[in-house]
Amino acid sequence: MSTDQGSVATGRGSNGMATAGLVTGLVGLLLSWLIPIVGLILGVLGVVLGGVARSRNGASGQATAGIVLGVLAIIASIVFWVIAYNILT
Repeated sequence: MSTDQGSVATGRGSNGMATAGLVTGLVGLLLSWLIPIVGLILGVLGVVLGGVARSRNGASGQATAGIVLGVLAIIASIVFWVIAYNILT
C-alpha cells in the first residue's frame, strides 16, 4: 500500500511583487512618523514594486494598494521631517 501525499496547487498564484509593494508601503507608512528616512525609503520601494507588479501582471488590488500606501508614506515622511525640523530649529 503506497501513500502518495503530493500537493496539488489550486487557484491563482500570488504576485510576489505586488505583495512586496503592499508590505513595504504599509511598513513605510507606519514608520514614517517615527523614523522619516526609513518611511521615505520604504515608501519609494512600495511605489516601485507596486508599479512593476502592475506593469507585469496587470492591475491588481495589492499592487494598487502598494502604490497608494507608498505615496502616503512618502508624503507623511516629508511632513514629519518638516515638522521635526521646525521644532528643532
